[in-house]
Amino acid sequence: MKHQIFIASYAKDFPWLESCLYSLRQFAVGWLPPVVCVSSADRAGAEQIAAYTYPEAIIAVKDGRPGQGFMRAQLGMMEADLYCPDADVIYFLGSDCIAFKELSPESYYDKFGRPVVLMTKSTTLEAIHSGALPWLEGTQRILGFAPPCEYMRRLPSVFPRSIFAPMRAYIEVRHGQPFEDYIYETDAIHKNTSEANLLGAYAHRFMPDTCAWQDTEDMVWGESAKNDTAILQMWSHGGLDRPMDANVTLPDGTKTFGLTPRFVIAKVLGQ
Repeated sequence: MKHQIFIASYAKDFPWLESCLYSLRQFAVGWLPPVVCVSSADRAGAEQIAAYTYPEAIIAVKDGRPGQGFMRAQLGMMEADLYCPDADVIYFLGSDCIAFKELSPESYYDKFGRPVVLMTKSTTLEAIHSGALPWLEGTQRILGFAPPCEYMRRLPSVFPRSIFAPMRAYIEVRHGQPFEDYIYETDAIHKNTSEANLLGAYAHRFMPDTCAWQDTEDMVWGESAKNDTAILQMWSHGGLDRPMDANVTLPDGTKTFGLTPRFVIAKVLGQ
């Protein structure tokens, strides 16, 4: 099986993208080169960053509607199978993420080769992460059924390429519109579209055998969470100097909770 990371980015996140690609070049093992999806206006900047951080990275271009740049990025992810034609499994990563130790695909699939999708029951979500509830409302609006779970529980989000095209076709048939037109027009009103939840909820109902579904019911969240991932997810809107809530333990024993992204990035990448 072939695995590929897909990053939807834009110019304001390029300081983060630089560190993200540096870290993948340093720690990622067993992957196809990552795909970075940007608009035409940002292509030259992304190519320049890739040239000195990860020369093999693929720069893909997707343009969108004026004023809906965030939705352009989400649509890029929901069409990632088109930009990752050689990948069997596609992983969504944010520009504001870094790998901090060896990162391999084996951490993300089960013994049958199915990608592991984390999910949290909607009844549990209200207590631990009520801010995610609007994404479930948007998922129901688009797919036409109430999703039993929330599927955007970590980065990278991971999905098999086989679910992307059927999900888009289902939405087109249900709403009688081209996929992108429907998403752009309705999200401009509701602003509650979530790419990982659409893919996760669609696959969970209609193609459940394609993924290994892992309930987060017994997982611990917050500062005391056990985190054995190789990815540190930061928060680009908070800036490089805002102490972060993300808590992982670096290989030297340093815990990242309360440290600034700038400090941690320098420590991990030796910069």
